[in-house]
Amino acid sequence: MSANVESVQEEQQIPSEKTLQHASKIAILEDKPILLDYWTDSFNNQALIGVKQTEDQEKILIKNEEEYTSPISKIFKTGNEFLVITENSIYIVSNTIPMKKIS
Repeated sequence: MSANVESVQEEQQIPSEKTLQHASKIAILEDKPILLDYWTDSFNNQALIGVKQTEDQEKILIKNEEEYTSPISKIFKTGNEFLVITENSIYIVSNTIPMKKIS
């Protein structure tokens, strides 16, 4: 059983223990779920942080035109990951996720 788990971990990167601990603390304090919806896509350049070209430069996580998050309130860097806090949830993404201006 553990050999199967190890081979899956080698194939799929997972967030670090430190990042998961920080996310857990924030989730408990802010009563928000931790989501990994954008995790894999953040490594494959299939997701990005969009910055709206407005006065307040609102940021959102985006997969495509139909899939995006509520506005981002905070971004924390932990190791090789970002904890992205939105109005409703906590997302864990790679710190290599691109950031682009959107309209």
